[in-house]
Amino acid sequence: MSRYTKDLEDGRLVTYGFDNALGYFLDVFSTPDEKGIRKLLIEESSLLTKMSNGKMLELMEDYDLNESHRDKVAMDLAI
Repeated sequence: MSRYTKDLEDGRLVTYGFDNALGYFLDVFSTPDEKGIRKLLIEESSLLTKMSNGKMLELMEDYDLNESHRDKVAMDLAI
């Protein structure tokens, strides 16, 4: 299993990676509220939402995620 995170300039948080059970996954969380709690805004995975590799690549591009990780998704390899 792999799990990567990226803090966006607007305060949101993106987590993504690969899991043997879920396949590829990508989640986007809101900026923390006054109590420091983040809300889940986007939840995608190969297993649970039937996300395709193409959609994963689109999301990775939208959030400017690691290019070598994108290359591995394009080749259907674990990241």
